[in-house]
Amino acid sequence: MNKNKTLKWGIIGAGIIGHKMAEALNINPDCHLHAVASKSATKAKQFADEHNIENACTYQEIVSDNEIDIIYVATTHNFHYENTKLALEHGKHVLVEKAFTVNAKEAKELVGLARKNNLFLMEAMWTRFLPSLRNLKNVIQNHEIGEVKNLNISFGGFVGPEYEKRLTEPDLAGGVTLDMGIYPISVVCFLLGELPTEIKSMTRFSDLGVDEISNYMFRFPSGCFANISTSYNLKMRNQAEIYGSRGYIEFPEFHKGDRFTIFEHDGTNEIKDVKKVVENNHENGFIYQVEEVVNCINNGKQESDIIPLDETVAIMEIMDKMRDEWGFKYPFE
Repeated sequence: MNKNKTLKWGIIGAGIIGHKMAEALNINPDCHLHAVASKSATKAKQFADEHNIENACTYQEIVSDNEIDIIYVATTHNFHYENTKLALEHGKHVLVEKAFTVNAKEAKELVGLARKNNLFLMEAMWTRFLPSLRNLKNVIQNHEIGEVKNLNISFGGFVGPEYEKRLTEPDLAGGVTLDMGIYPISVVCFLLGELPTEIKSMTRFSDLGVDEISNYMFRFPSGCFANISTSYNLKMRNQAEIYGSRGYIEFPEFHKGDRFTIFEHDGTNEIKDVKKVVENNHENGFIYQVEEVVNCINNGKQESDIIPLDETVAIMEIMDKMRDEWGFKYPFE
């Protein structure tokens, strides 16, 4: 028997990512999508009609709706802070799309507000909740490839017209780091269970003045290194490679993939065994983070153990540090 309370959701932002979340919410029997809000009344109405949502409304109306338990913020990065703050101030739990905010200062304020008001708050880093990635973390923790000493991750592709403004315009907090680079940064920290103590990075700026190709190198307390390359205008392999003292792992499409391969050796160059691991993730990977939100709220938790708020803030601080090194600030900062 289902003992969970049905959570009533509202979505702020009627763009592409909001549609994917609406589909995920409609799959979960413990969720009811009650309302959508957009600055455009026409877009809100079209979104509501497409997903059979009762209410298409303004931002103020959606946060003032007493029937809504939780708001999903699906706007562009530059609006995450103000949209999330508005929802928290009106007593709503919040799931906010990554990147959580534009900088750590904004992130700390939102975390403090959520804790003060005893509300659930989480960054929608959906990749962390995929069964395949959680299984990979278990493989690493169980030392199946020995001591992990190095990770390489690439994540890049040519941006389509539907994403171009969001990624390329400074006024929208564009740039590859906040939009794409955050995936491998978050994944590396999740897999290793620690945050880097040394950070080196470099970038190349676009004609519009945002980071379009970036490289990061981290050293972790365990001694492990991580090397990350990311771009919104280069097709990359989008693969994670994890090297340990007794083997290595290849994980294609690490941010959404459902299979990886373990190559085991005995400390020599000879491969002794090869194992393929397949998880068959659901085609809409958002369903797993939705399950986590439902479980947390119904169990009275104000944050997720899989992506704790302090870690979200720490990752924002990492990206702040790199942008400071590049001399890169957004016009509104």
